[in-house]
Amino acid sequence: MKPAQRWPKPKSFRAALMRVSRTWRELVDLLFDKKLSRTYWPAEPRKSKPRIGGELLWWLLRNGEANRFYYVYGLDRRSARRTDVMPFNHFQQLRSRANLRTGRAPNNYNYVCMLRDKFLFAQLASSLGIPAPRTAALMDRGSVTWFDRNETVPLEQLAESAGSTFDGFCKTFSGMQGSGAFPLRIDGGELFIAGRPASVDQLRSRLTGRFLLQQRIEQHPAMHRLNATSVNTLRLVSFCDRQKAEVAFGALRVGTGQNSVDNWAAGGLIVRIDLGSGELRGEGFFKPGYGGRTSVHPDSGVVFDGWRIPFFREAMAMAVRMHEYLPGIHSVGWDVAITGDGPVIVEGNDDWDGVIQMVVDRGFRQRFMAEYGSVMAQAR
Repeated sequence: MKPAQRWPKPKSFRAALMRVSRTWRELVDLLFDKKLSRTYWPAEPRKSKPRIGGELLWWLLRNGEANRFYYVYGLDRRSARRTDVMPFNHFQQLRSRANLRTGRAPNNYNYVCMLRDKFLFAQLASSLGIPAPRTAALMDRGSVTWFDRNETVPLEQLAESAGSTFDGFCKTFSGMQGSGAFPLRIDGGELFIAGRPASVDQLRSRLTGRFLLQQRIEQHPAMHRLNATSVNTLRLVSFCDRQKAEVAFGALRVGTGQNSVDNWAAGGLIVRIDLGSGELRGEGFFKPGYGGRTSVHPDSGVVFDGWRIPFFREAMAMAVRMHEYLPGIHSVGWDVAITGDGPVIVEGNDDWDGVIQMVVDRGFRQRFMAEYGSVMAQAR
């Protein structure tokens, strides 16, 4: 299927001008910003600047978007022959069309709310006996509701109980890419956010809505050696067709520096997983603006290629089992942590990011379009 031009209709003339201005700035940055125009293959011959500019302009005119991932796809190389990438907007539209359509379920509804609400998802997984992070409480700027004692208390009480101890992670009900998430430790009435002492007012300023307080995941020693500052998770993308699910793509997300999250958008690395062996393949890639590609973790020194993920078969089986409980959703990007006892499913994303897979997986576009075509044919 050839992607058509898709220009979102602006809400107003002012919105149209802002979009044109923003797109122009993106194109200029992609050509001249040293971080955003950095090649990921410095040893290979590159196309000339005018040719790169022409290709970026053609992508914009043809697809209605600036190609912010031009360099990480390797399209700036003279030898580039990639036909397996697709416009991000076009991918989003097709993915969401398949996932959000009604009519697959007997009662004409879909199940994406079970993934988008992290509280509901954690409760669902636990009720099915699928390991998930334990949700200890719900929090907002005024109060904390503890589940184990069915009690709601003022937020200030976190710093008033000398005997209270808890090591966890706060995250929004529906945040994306780790947005708003932060580690919180309570130790004898003292609060620590990302390891630093904090006051109740500082905590309150971080709570920009309703948050989950979940028990910290203690990752497998091997995953800890890979990177100790964050829980490093697998991104497993599965497709469900006729109530049978299959994992089609896999990548490992690894934190770097002192980041407490492993998200690509927060400066983490992505590395392809060989689904047959559970080993990492090739190199790790930073998101544009954060760095290039590397064969070893910049902090731990672990070599990526050939590194084996513990409990990988079990993680694959867990993703398949969870997806088959939600057959009305065509594709899901599962985030799975590995502990010393096995895999733990952190969350599922119906709005998963195809760019990660386009970076690390050859043949992504062809496989995705085949899956999309199959499921949409059934809906006719």
